[in-house]
Formats: sequence, structure tokens, C-alpha cells
Amino acid sequence: MTLENFICTDKQEVPVNECLKSCRLGQRCQTIPYLHLAAEERIWTGVGSTTQLLNGTMYSYLKITKPYSIDPDSMAFAILGTKSHQSLELKAKELGLPSELSATDDGRNAIDLLQYEDGKLSLIDTKTWGSFKVAKALGIVEVGKKPDPSGARYQKSGKWGAAGSPKMIPAYMTVSSSADNWEAEMQLNRYRIMIEDTGIPIHDMKIHAIVRDGGLMTAKQRGVLRNTYLIPVERIDDNTIREYFDLKQDELQTAIKENCWYQPCSERETWSGVKCKNYCPVKSYCPLGALYPQTDGGE
Repeated sequence: MTLENFICTDKQEVPVNECLKSCRLGQRCQTIPYLHLAAEERIWTGVGSTTQLLNGTMYSYLKITKPYSIDPDSMAFAILGTKSHQSLELKAKELGLPSELSATDDGRNAIDLLQYEDGKLSLIDTKTWGSFKVAKALGIVEVGKKPDPSGARYQKSGKWGAAGSPKMIPAYMTVSSSADNWEAEMQLNRYRIMIEDTGIPIHDMKIHAIVRDGGLMTAKQRGVLRNTYLIPVERIDDNTIREYFDLKQDELQTAIKENCWYQPCSERETWSGVKCKNYCPVKSYCPLGALYPQTDGGE
């Protein structure tokens, strides 16, 4: 991949290697270790990893072949997630639990944890997610209003209710049919197949979700009341998983070989345009991404 520049706090771009040597503004916005972590990239080995293949082919192709820029500040949660993984990995190893295992010989497709308990082997992946994604994965939906448990009442009348009446807050419930955890399901099922191909049966799969904004009003307003969740992951037919990843592997390798790709990412892959708008550092090279105003980039 070709991360070329950091975007400084004054919105000017500076080559990453120059930033790591000295700060052009005379006062660093981040620590040197943080900047080195923000500058780390996945090296293209000729074979797409599971996470690369879950991205749109256009996105992965452009990140591999085109120079791009990011704001180091945008990497904060990715770095936080890496730190969480490292801490959990160390504790797992202390407990004798297999962790951060590579499902393939190239050292990629890392499995966070295999947990053996009550005669059953669970495949577990740790995610540091915002409450919006957690609510979506759990299928938490607003189903109406209920009186505020604190006993608060409206101080004045309005469209919300009469003065003195109980303050109403959103009521939520978990509706399994509304859950959307597609990306994690595809990822963990591929890891499951890789492990089971070696003769080791996996009983179930789970996401250990750490809520980035847990405890804050934004999370509570989405019905996410805990800081951590263990979210069951559905088992998907092996052929469906193999066919999807084989197709995406062929697409990405073709794009790299021919040095071109014309099909933009799908609606699902762009998160209905949200990724293009806010989280794609290579959108200026893409006919779909170019429709969105340029931002600071990031992951």
C-alpha cells in the first residue's frame, strides 16, 4: 500500500517520512510512537486477506496501487483497538488459550481467540465498535416511548408533553430479524472453515464487542447500555463463503494484474455512501467516491 502523506492540523500535507523525522509546525500534534503506528500499512503479498476481500474491490485495489493521505487523528480508534487486542492476547496466553493465531501460512487472517469450555470450542473475534454498529449487529430497534426511570418530569409544556407530566424516553428491544452483522459473519465463517479444514471442529462463533462510546448518551440513545457484548455469529453454508471469497480474490488479483478496475464498491461495501463520504482516503481516484466532498481521509 502507498500511504504517502499525513494531513497536518493546518490541513497541509507532509510526507510521512518527513513528519516522522521532525514536525514542520514545530510542535507535534501526536507522540512519535503514535505516528509510527498510524503509518503502518498492510504489505500486499499477492493474495488478499479476509479483511481486504470484505472491502470493495475498488477500495482495496486503489489502496494497494495509489498514493494517499490520512489525518493521523483519524487512526485513534484503530490504534486503540490494536492495543486492546494486544492486552487480551497476552492475558489469553497467560491462561493457556490459543490467541492471535494465523489461519493461513502467510501469517495473515489472524484469529483473536479459540476458547475451549465445557467440551466446546468457540471462535471469538474482538471488535472495538461504536454504538451504532453494535446496535445494528444486535438488532436493537426503537419500539416507542416510556417514562424516564429517573422520575424526571417536563418543566414546561410543548410537543413533547404537558408541564409536570413524566418525561418520555425511547424504548428499545432486540429484534433478531433486524440484526445486520453481515461483515463479521462472513469474516468469522471464513476463519471457521480454515480451521475446520485442518480437522478441528468449531462449535460456535462470537464477536466480543467493546463499545467505544459505551456509557455515553449517544450509546444510551441507541439502546446500547453496556460497554461490552458477546454477540453470537450465525453459521453460513461453507459453499456460500468459499464462492464469495474466491470471486473477490479473483477480482482483486485481476485488478492488480491489469492495473485497472472500473466497478465501484457496492451499496453494502460503502455503508450506503457513509464510507465514501467520511472514511475513504482514496475516493479521489474513484468515480463514485469523487462525487463526495473531499475530507481529511482516514480509516
